[in-house]
Amino acid sequence: MTTITSTTSSTNGGTSVLSGKGATFGDNPFLRLLTEQLKNQTPLEPVDNDAFMNQMASYSSMQEQKDLNKNMLQLLDYQGLLARMQGLSQGSALLGKEVTYAGEGGRDQQGIVESVYVAEDGNVHLKLNDGKDVTLAAIKAIGEADDDGDTGTGTGTTANSNATAGSAVA
Repeated sequence: MTTITSTTSSTNGGTSVLSGKGATFGDNPFLRLLTEQLKNQTPLEPVDNDAFMNQMASYSSMQEQKDLNKNMLQLLDYQGLLARMQGLSQGSALLGKEVTYAGEGGRDQQGIVESVYVAEDGNVHLKLNDGKDVTLAAIKAIGEADDDGDTGTGTGTTANSNATAGSAVA
């Protein structure tokens, strides 16, 4: 059996190939270890081909997993961006609309949406005309704002009021 020794000397202050200090998941320590193993093998007892092939397969597998992890992180970043853009798109449809939301004490409150933004936590927030900040998830109802811009009952329509208006025209 071949013995592997450290590839660094104590005078240069480096880290050992087998040391975990300051090491990151990567292929350099593996390649250094493999190179040292090949350098230090004895001519009478060369490295077994099966063992060498297993090491190369391990290296290939590690490299593929590293690439897969990188691609997954990019995909997650892209998915997060798409979710934020979708939330902004949904929120922008509410600009100028009167919204009803659960306010303090569970009472329904109303306000007109003036702006939309994504907070650091990733949630979409609406700024209302009264200065309140409401999450998109807290919205209970949406209606048209009164012409004078005040909050009130609004002129929002529902399926029943549309049906009544349609039958009155006919």
